[in-house]
Amino acid sequence: MCAQDLIVTSEGDSIDCKITRITDEFIHFSVIDKSGVLLMRSRLPLSKVAYYEQSDTQNTSEPMDVPQRKDEELVAIEYFDPATFRLSLTSGYTYQLGGYEGLPGSYKSQVQSLWNFGGELNYFISETIGVGAKYSHIRTKANEDFGPPFSTAFGFVSLRDERIRFNYIGMSLIFRNFNSDDQIINYYLSGGIIKYRTDGFGDGVPFYQEGDTFGFILGVSYDFVLTQSFGLGFGAELNVARMSEFDNNGMVVLTDFNLTRFDFTIGIRLFK
Repeated sequence: MCAQDLIVTSEGDSIDCKITRITDEFIHFSVIDKSGVLLMRSRLPLSKVAYYEQSDTQNTSEPMDVPQRKDEELVAIEYFDPATFRLSLTSGYTYQLGGYEGLPGSYKSQVQSLWNFGGELNYFISETIGVGAKYSHIRTKANEDFGPPFSTAFGFVSLRDERIRFNYIGMSLIFRNFNSDDQIINYYLSGGIIKYRTDGFGDGVPFYQEGDTFGFILGVSYDFVLTQSFGLGFGAELNVARMSEFDNNGMVVLTDFNLTRFDFTIGIRLFK
């Protein structure tokens, strides 16, 4: 059996263990009983460690072929090793906060309610801090018979049918907080380019609007780690952007178009 190390927590608890790894943020350890049976593998944030002592700083490995407890009451905890890469694939509901003032209420509710799908790839440079690339696609469609002609940017129309799309691509900074080894809260800030396009028909006459602008995202997501490489999660984010001009049927129009929206997502997580 290997010599025991000692960890004393900030709450005064002592842990006899074998320290296997120390990073800038965590101390990783294995607990082995007197008979040489592995009881668990875990880790503690260094901020919660008051003191630690290693009996042999040259040897941080467990004994070879250490047995693990197998009975139901003594289940060994799986070794925790935070993923270096995280891939999130999501879909969900989007609500646009503004941008369609002056439209009739029923039509406005159609164009403000959208659905989204997208993905994000993160690389963690430490156990809590990561960077990444983010993409999302948001779309909806709307149609309405206004009855008496209604004034729009495309002239007076009675019948309008259109499709609205947003595409966002940007870089992100992510901070992850471990509630436990299998539940992770991610906070992220992202900045990138938003491309907007709407097209359709007004009284049978085709029209389009398109433009792009810079936007940023503040978001939070909750990951449930189901296996070492797979999980599920949900999230919410605020997307802030305004567009100052767009191409309206081939003519540049100055505007102040509010693209700010809330996204609510659910999806799968892949870890490596």
